[in-house]
Amino acid sequence: MGDVRIIVDHLKLEYSGVFNTKDMFKLIGTWFNDRFIQKRESKNFEQNLADGKYIEYEIQYWKKITDYHRFIYKLRLLMFGLKKVEIVENDKKISVDQGRALFYLDGYIEFDYEHRWEVAPMLQFFRVLYDKFLYKFYTERFEQRLTYDMHQLYDTLERFFNMYRHYRPVTKVPHFAH
Repeated sequence: MGDVRIIVDHLKLEYSGVFNTKDMFKLIGTWFNDRFIQKRESKNFEQNLADGKYIEYEIQYWKKITDYHRFIYKLRLLMFGLKKVEIVENDKKISVDQGRALFYLDGYIEFDYEHRWEVAPMLQFFRVLYDKFLYKFYTERFEQRLTYDMHQLYDTLERFFNMYRHYRPVTKVPHFAH
């Protein structure tokens, strides 16, 4: 098995309030598609409870960097108490979700993902020497790049949720909105 190193460990984003779940998933998908990163869905769980929906969603994205390195982006999303509410935006009534969203972002680098250096014990020994001493400075740039990507995704999600901070659910539509 190739070596997997944790670079970004549990970068946490938490939000409570109103937001559009459909737009959020669309934003995440386009962010990864724009960077040509491939998707592998691990877990998709939804449960209806008395206080609202509970959604647990886990996705792993991966991207080949070289023939030896691969980035793995792990995104875990937990949503609690999701309920449909209505807000007024630009004098229009819009249906959105209200609840609590919790994101965990993890970033890994996988070395020797094709398992070429695991055929013999001598090759494994040379792989360790190669990784620890010869290839160290080269892989540090990959670590910085993965860290940058994970923080950029975090900032993108944070900006998305900040758009909804000033909205409040309404129970009665004002007379000027149709």
